[in-house]
Amino acid sequence: MGNSPEEQLTIELAEQLTAANVATYWSQVSQMRKQHPNQPLVVDAAQLQHIDTTGIAFLCDITQQSATQAHFSLINLAPHLAALIPTPPSAQATQAKASPSLISNIGKAAQEQLKYTSIMVLFLTQCFKAIMGVLSGKAKLRWQEVFSIATQAGANAVPIVLLIGFLMGVIIAFQFGLVAQQFGAVIFVVDGIGIATLRELGPLMTAIVFAGRTGAAFAAEIGTQKVNEEINALHTFGLSPVYFLVLPRLMAAVLVMPLLTIMADIVGIFGGALVLTKFNISFIQFYHALLDAVTAWDFTLGLIKSLAFGFAVAAIGCERGLATGAGATSVGLSATSAVVTSIVWIVVIDGFFSLLMS
Repeated sequence: MGNSPEEQLTIELAEQLTAANVATYWSQVSQMRKQHPNQPLVVDAAQLQHIDTTGIAFLCDITQQSATQAHFSLINLAPHLAALIPTPPSAQATQAKASPSLISNIGKAAQEQLKYTSIMVLFLTQCFKAIMGVLSGKAKLRWQEVFSIATQAGANAVPIVLLIGFLMGVIIAFQFGLVAQQFGAVIFVVDGIGIATLRELGPLMTAIVFAGRTGAAFAAEIGTQKVNEEINALHTFGLSPVYFLVLPRLMAAVLVMPLLTIMADIVGIFGGALVLTKFNISFIQFYHALLDAVTAWDFTLGLIKSLAFGFAVAAIGCERGLATGAGATSVGLSATSAVVTSIVWIVVIDGFFSLLMS
């Protein structure tokens, strides 16, 4: 150890750096950094030939300190020893990785959304080609599988849809009725219940339940087949996964969603009528006021929305299933992603219809 003419402090390592002497060097480095914090300190490894695991730990610590401190460096380390020491990231790279800027996060998120949008557009193009193939007679749809999927996705979902629809009508009637009662306008609550249920809440709540129950199931089923290499088997036999797996689910969703929406509308209106009896509005009064308030277009618009919602939920669930990675964890992630993405697009589509029909 000695001082250069430029006031540089140097620690020269011996031929061997092992557990027997590494504590001494560690103590020297620490002591000299405390006594001379502003002077350059160099650890010279020109004579070093042999190290053990303790010596590797010492050199790793020295390397990390030299990367973050301007007046501290390790020199003349033999190449075969340097290969044992991991190269530390620069301080600037570490800081950028630890705290990325807001603009960087926004750009990354936008890039991921654009990538997903392009993938989804390509997938929908394949779906429409498969549908056109069925409509033109070039391919046959397996209706038995469609009805089987429709039973699982639709008939088994009837209880939860009826429950949600009934509670939805009860809640709307209570909230609107309490306010309208103060102005003696309870009869006009019927208008709100009818229009809101048929145009908005009926198809919207049914679609959300359908996404959570059926969209996740589609993603999990196809994702499991992807993990079990069944999708690759279809490609091997020359079968298209879009036609063989996706198209029956799309058709089943489009078939059952309007039916579920109709049932949700009926029980929702009935729940509202039941509550309004407590506000001295009889069923007969409710019926006549409802006929005066709603039109066939309100009912038709709700069905059109339900068709769009059903197609979107099924398409997103199937696409997430086909994009599943390896492992059982990926299946759960695909199901979660399918539900979240479906709900977002349900709201987007509903907003588009509201803007278009306003």
